[in-house]
Amino acid sequence: MKSQLSFRLHIITWCFAIILTLIPSFSHFQAERLVGNLIAALFWMAVYYLFFLYLVPNYILTGKITMFFAVSVLAVIILPFIGYTLLLLSRALFNGSFSEFYKGYTPAVHFSGLKAMVMAGLFGSLFRMICEYSGEKA
Repeated sequence: MKSQLSFRLHIITWCFAIILTLIPSFSHFQAERLVGNLIAALFWMAVYYLFFLYLVPNYILTGKITMFFAVSVLAVIILPFIGYTLLLLSRALFNGSFSEFYKGYTPAVHFSGLKAMVMAGLFGSLFRMICEYSGEKA
């Protein structure tokens, strides 16, 4: 049986993702922008659940804290590239052109994605730890 705390944390996280997806769409509805926001929000949620469901239970809760930090740093460094590749793929599909696919992908762009991945990882880890140490099952 799912705990009330875990259920509430999941609802809050999904509401946050939905709001981040829909807010930019209120000003001007553009299908390309909505799809890009949806991809970004779903990717953020995937990273959140990577930490919530896999990394924390397999590393922190088993006492492998050093391994958790090593895997987390590696994941957070690699994942922005994958996320931006998905966004650029959706943009190329909307434009109908794959020429200059990675044009505009700079270290600054990667760093902005890095911040989002760190935030998703921190929330996933923190929420899982809250659920575990409150005495309720996640």
